[in-house]
Amino acid sequence: MPKIMISLLVLLFLFTYSDGLAHDHTNTITSDSTTQRDEHMLVKYTAYNMWANNELATWLSGATEEDINQEIESSFSSIRKTMMHIWNAEYIWLRVIKDEAMDDAPNKVFQGDKDALIEGWLQASEDFHTHIASMSPAELKAVKPNKGREGFTAIADMIHHCMNHSTYHRGQLITMGRQIGLFDPPRTDFIYYVGLHKN
Repeated sequence: MPKIMISLLVLLFLFTYSDGLAHDHTNTITSDSTTQRDEHMLVKYTAYNMWANNELATWLSGATEEDINQEIESSFSSIRKTMMHIWNAEYIWLRVIKDEAMDDAPNKVFQGDKDALIEGWLQASEDFHTHIASMSPAELKAVKPNKGREGFTAIADMIHHCMNHSTYHRGQLITMGRQIGLFDPPRTDFIYYVGLHKN
């Protein structure tokens, strides 16, 4: 990377960081702190995830059952399996956050068609957002013990992980969709969501 680009990136980081401190005098850097701005961002990001999944699901609804089951080389070998993976991850992480059982996780029980798959996936995204939006600041700041290993994980980090995971696999779905003949995929980058939902 050219030196000028590195310098610009460093300046951008310093400007962003110092701007945040200048406007938030209560900000302290600790492993488990969540500022009011962070809490708002968690809710905003789950809303973005719900919107992006809806945009992509609408695009994928143009595929046939045969299309979504077609073998395509990727992390998961079909569009159906990739959609199921996103749905399952959002469902399971929400259960972890809520301390609920996950015996009925989608990958264990779901046998429906494409339309039912889309409906279940989108409902999971809505449930995730609704629950995160209902959590208190104290709940969002909480940490949970890691099952089967040492240490704790912050709920905020679980939320970020799950949303980032969905974004990663949505990118794969667009590439896979093009291979089955779907064109003009929706723009689901976060910045487009921000432009459409100024809040």
